Amino acid sequence: MRNKLIFTFRILFIIILVILGVLVFFRPAHTETNILKAIFSSSQDNILVDLSGKFSSKINVIVESDDPEKAEEIAKTFYAKLDKTKLYTTDMNITGVLDDYEKYHNNLISNKTRLLLQDKKYNDVEQISLQNLYNPIMPPIGSIDNDPFLLLTDFVNNLAENKQIANFVPVQLNEKFYSIVMLNVDSSIALSPNILNDTMHDLVNLKKEFSHNGVRVYLTGAPVHSYFASSHSIFEINLICILSIFFIIGLIYLYFKSLKPIIPIILSIGLGIFAGYCATALIFKNIHILTFVFSTTLIGICVDYSLHYFVSDNGNDTVKEIFKSLTVSLLTTVSAFVVLMFANFILLRQISVFTIVGLITVYSIVILFYPLLLKNFSLERAKIKYIEIPEKYKKISVYSIIVLALIALCRTNFDDNIKNMYTPPKNLLNAEKLFKDIAGTDGSISIVIVKGNNLEDLLQKEETISDKLYKEGFEYQALSKYIPSIKRQKENQQLRKNLYISEMNNYAVFLPLSKRAELINQNYNQSHFLVANKNFDILKKNFLIDKNTSTMLVYDYDGGNINEARVINIQKDISSQIKKCRKLCLVLILPIFCILYLLLGKIYDYKSGAKIILPSVMTVAFVFGILALFNIPVNLFHLLAVFLIIGFGLDYAIFRFNGAVKCNDAVLMSCLTSVFSFTLLAFAGFKLISSLGIVLALGLLSSYIFSLILINKSAGNNEN
Repeated sequence: MRNKLIFTFRILFIIILVILGVLVFFRPAHTETNILKAIFSSSQDNILVDLSGKFSSKINVIVESDDPEKAEEIAKTFYAKLDKTKLYTTDMNITGVLDDYEKYHNNLISNKTRLLLQDKKYNDVEQISLQNLYNPIMPPIGSIDNDPFLLLTDFVNNLAENKQIANFVPVQLNEKFYSIVMLNVDSSIALSPNILNDTMHDLVNLKKEFSHNGVRVYLTGAPVHSYFASSHSIFEINLICILSIFFIIGLIYLYFKSLKPIIPIILSIGLGIFAGYCATALIFKNIHILTFVFSTTLIGICVDYSLHYFVSDNGNDTVKEIFKSLTVSLLTTVSAFVVLMFANFILLRQISVFTIVGLITVYSIVILFYPLLLKNFSLERAKIKYIEIPEKYKKISVYSIIVLALIALCRTNFDDNIKNMYTPPKNLLNAEKLFKDIAGTDGSISIVIVKGNNLEDLLQKEETISDKLYKEGFEYQALSKYIPSIKRQKENQQLRKNLYISEMNNYAVFLPLSKRAELINQNYNQSHFLVANKNFDILKKNFLIDKNTSTMLVYDYDGGNINEARVINIQKDISSQIKKCRKLCLVLILPIFCILYLLLGKIYDYKSGAKIILPSVMTVAFVFGILALFNIPVNLFHLLAVFLIIGFGLDYAIFRFNGAVKCNDAVLMSCLTSVFSFTLLAFAGFKLISSLGIVLALGLLSSYIFSLILINKSAGNNEN
């Protein structure tokens, strides 16, 4: 009966793996590299995620040369080689827009001049008119005969109050000339990481092709950083996995004097990661790159389960001997990660699914298939001598951890700033600085979300907000700045008429008396208004989220919501979300320990449960203490590492407590393989990954040491 049940489980296990593989083959998941997609779920603040994607899906190509004509020529040639269905510029039809402005010039007045006209400060308006008339850089726009105060010229001049750059137009900086191509990434490409990476690969190759003969090409923008970060991270992860496997092979050979265990261990690792990936791919449309980073932890636990089998090899009784330890280890680790499923935090949920399914897969392979595959599988074992730690040193270590924990409580500080979680390579950092110097965009940008019933309603609400911003001295960009509402255009007509009546004969003496009289007495067409025609399609695309929602860009604004319109500062709001997630992770630590303690108390007894969980509690205190001691701010990803330490470090205590034959050897080798992998991770170029590696290596090593100190060999057997 028992053999039939085991056979049934084996068949069922194989069927489930095959089904998972087939389903994922027909619906593969995409790899997500955007850090925001790791901290925002689809049900959370979609506007912030969408806006971040919109404003971060821009790429700037900067061509540097000693000759302005050469810089412009290379920039245009570079752009000509791009696939315009994927990357394109969004220059307006300037000629068409200016024609529209001239046609409706009676309706257009800048904010600055509007305020002066409302206060009847006509002398100031005349001074502005003279400045525009004698401006040596920009000639008047339109006919001075029909617009003697040059209000249209003033309107156009005030559209871009902050420093602006245009595609291909050379800009001089520090004795060099720069021509910039500002590219937008097509939305379908931006949402497909695989295609975007291919597009970025082609763009980088073009950069190399054109960077010669005194010309240098720079690339800036979020997609550039994502491409280099993800490419480098994937390479590093693959390298770490390869080195870890070689280390495992070497360690196994030294201990067993044979390479026989390698194939089943690699098989369990591969199938564990495969099953974890398949389950995650079926539940989530995109799998974040950081989820794959965390999946490297499966290497340690996969080896852990396998090593306990080989070290405890006792013929047909092997599974029976290690079954309780393996099962309790699985239950406690899965329980720790199940808690993460309830966090409204997509990365935690992906890690939870990946890890739980991977661990169950490895456990099933060891329990169900190892006895079948490894019949008559005998191995020699090296003898490892362990140093017994004197009792006084155990007490000293415990007291030291208590002191460190107190230090952590007093000195621990947190870092939730998204900018501090990624340190770009020096070449990309220099390119971003160069773009800021050229474009003059050092200030932070806030985004005001405006909602209305229709376009006219949106424009009126934007104008109410823009009036307030202008009076408070904030620069901004908005659709209403380029296309005033019909209501505003009617008001402008009346303000212009009042100006003409009051000052025309005093100021416009260069016009014939008949022309002045015509301008003063003209009747404005109340159905003749500037509208958002096709010449303004680019502006509508840039500023409108949908037909009822628009965005306004405000520079260096730190205030709250304006006129009930929500204000978003992407960097600050993202950091705020990270802070929420970090607090959530901190709050989850205690419930996880409580659940694990109750579970262990039910399996053993509550005194034994406390003894088993104590090394993990001390490890967490030790890690926080070390970070505080070296004044390292705790970030969200340090806390994610703590969850892994709790889940995997607890295994060391469980196996030591159950005291299976030669469990010490398996625990030691398991610890060495995990610590080696994460120590390599600490040298990764991506700051997030390296900080994870440092904390995980330190945490798992200390978990092992505390299990040696606090749990006597075969404590469970002795007490039972």
